[in-house]
Amino acid sequence: MVEHWQTGALTRNLPWLAELMPNMFVELSEELAKEKGIKNGGEVIVSTSRGDIKALACVTKRFKPFNINGKTVHEIGMLWQYGFKGYATGDPANRLTPHIGDANAMCPEYKAWLCDIRRA
Repeated sequence: MVEHWQTGALTRNLPWLAELMPNMFVELSEELAKEKGIKNGGEVIVSTSRGDIKALACVTKRFKPFNINGKTVHEIGMLWQYGFKGYATGDPANRLTPHIGDANAMCPEYKAWLCDIRRA
């Protein structure tokens, strides 16, 4: 995303970045939006077994469903910049993530997980 630097420390604390993109959003395909009755700009809830967050829907042609072994699988995209403090506040994506890491490299793996998305 061009409106934010890929860090919450800067985004949450710089008013001009928060003004450009003030709200947490979830990017999803037109197909998934139609299936779930979600409108572009509408409020959604993303849920995992670890928690829920609210965000705005960004329905886009950039995301497409996958066909894996004859089954349709959808992907959504979220940002890490939002949090409970600063100018760009909102529910943090970290509320949804598993707390796991690579045992060899000691790097956390917070980039992919299963979730549900629905209209708020």
